[in-house]
Amino acid sequence: MTVWEAAGLLAAGYLLLLARSAWKQGEFRQFLRSLAIVAALVAAIAAAVAIAAALDGR
Repeated sequence: MTVWEAAGLLAAGYLLLLARSAWKQGEFRQFLRSLAIVAALVAAIAAAVAIAAALDGR
C-alpha cells in the first residue's frame, strides 16, 4: 500500500465517521450539501490547474 492509498483510506474513513455523526444528529442533508460544495471547489481548482498546464504547453 502506498502513502497515497493510505491517505485516501484514512480520508474516506473520516468522511464515513462524519456522515454517521451527521445522520445521528439529523443533519445529513447539510453534511451532503457541504460535501458537494467542497467537491465542487476541488474540481474547480483541478480544472484551473489542468487549463494552466495545457496553456503552458509542457
